[in-house]
Amino acid sequence: MIDWSVIIREEGTMPRKKQEDKRVKILESAAKVFAREGFYNAKIGDVAQEAGVAHGTIYIYFKSKEDLLISLFKESLSGLIQYVQSEIQKEENAEDKLRRMISLQIELIETNPELTALMLIEFPQTGKFLSSDSINELAAYIDMIANILKEGMAEGVFDSSMDADVIATVIYSGIQGIATRWVLEEMKYPLKEVADEISETFLSGIKPRSGHCE
Repeated sequence: MIDWSVIIREEGTMPRKKQEDKRVKILESAAKVFAREGFYNAKIGDVAQEAGVAHGTIYIYFKSKEDLLISLFKESLSGLIQYVQSEIQKEENAEDKLRRMISLQIELIETNPELTALMLIEFPQTGKFLSSDSINELAAYIDMIANILKEGMAEGVFDSSMDADVIATVIYSGIQGIATRWVLEEMKYPLKEVADEISETFLSGIKPRSGHCE
């Protein structure tokens, strides 16, 4: 299981341990409250109560409810990228890296359902995504996938004629679509069971084709 604290980036100038614990708790609580109540219906007081802190404490770390939401998205995705990159480097080749990346993403989705629902459903509906620099974090995640594909192309195990950036976007969108359906269907089945099937589907489509082998 991937612990929440693994995917939250450390920031700030207050003593590290004290700030890290409280800030992560606020972010974790915000994910639960926003997913449960909806971003527009949720109040800062609800987040404070969930986190077990005073109402004003929230504003020590975040300027507003919107800032809390954007910080939650950015820091979660940034932390995820760092975590996944460190994990896939343990694999010896691009094919295993892609499998590992997909497996980690599925595991994160399944073990953090509130965060998943928030990022896939609530956040896009707020209109805050395109108006913030959060899109840069999303681009970085897709770039990470594209780099794995380019590595596989160089190794000769992936089709050298494909556009790695386009296929990386397709892979990201595919996982996002599966996760969205899982959330909307109220998480009625173990998502991790489909991880291998997802990997095999993508891999079968990007293997070298006749006439394009290295």
